[in-house]
Amino acid sequence: MKKILSILSVSLLALALVVLAGYGFWQYRNEKVKRIVVHVQRQSVQGFLSEKKIKSLINIQDKVIGYPVKTVNTVQIEEAISKDPYVKKVDVYLSILGNMMVNVTERNPLLRIYNQKNRSCYMDTEGDLFPLSSYFSPRVLPVNGYVKARLVTGKNIHDSLYRHTLLPGLYSLAKKIRANPFLRADISQLFVNSKGEIDMVPELGRHIIHFGNSNDMDVKLENLEAFYKQVFVREGWSKYRSINLAFTNQIVCTKKQSYGK
Repeated sequence: MKKILSILSVSLLALALVVLAGYGFWQYRNEKVKRIVVHVQRQSVQGFLSEKKIKSLINIQDKVIGYPVKTVNTVQIEEAISKDPYVKKVDVYLSILGNMMVNVTERNPLLRIYNQKNRSCYMDTEGDLFPLSSYFSPRVLPVNGYVKARLVTGKNIHDSLYRHTLLPGLYSLAKKIRANPFLRADISQLFVNSKGEIDMVPELGRHIIHFGNSNDMDVKLENLEAFYKQVFVREGWSKYRSINLAFTNQIVCTKKQSYGK
């Protein structure tokens, strides 16, 4: 008998907990959304996206504030926000306090590319192409010159459209420059010359660095850094007109001509 009473007590307790949980869930579902909390994750203080812009995307898609939680379609709102070209990832959920939490990861620009027709767009750290913004202009490495590629925003440079262009090589080179504090501070521009090879323009000095094609990138960059540290520190930044890294395992330099009286 005691065993039966014990089982009955446990069953009633379990049932009560289920009813309580169900009531709590029903109450939560009918709770009205109080506010929208937006958090934008990015590398810098300023960026392409603002809290105001994200909220406008939500309000265009659906009415949220003051409406019951059960009427808010977070998946639909995520889809609306993700269509913005500056959004890399978005996560939308409703908290138990009745707030809509919107966490947005902004695209991290790596390059600004200008093609031969002087049309330009950004490339992010994932290789995705996305448009310019009238709201924000990030300070990134520019690429111009004989860039023979049709820039299609929304495409990735690893797509078949860009397989036979220089964009994958420029992407890899830019990532390596950004990852190296010394080179990131020194290289101010990438230029594709008429031969389809890459030249680099440094911040210091008036010389051009002929990088050549995108082969042996690591070796070339290591040679360049070693040359800077060993030769330029001793001889100064104004002695050379060009530094050629295109040849394997060697650096060929051209000195500026000095004219006597």
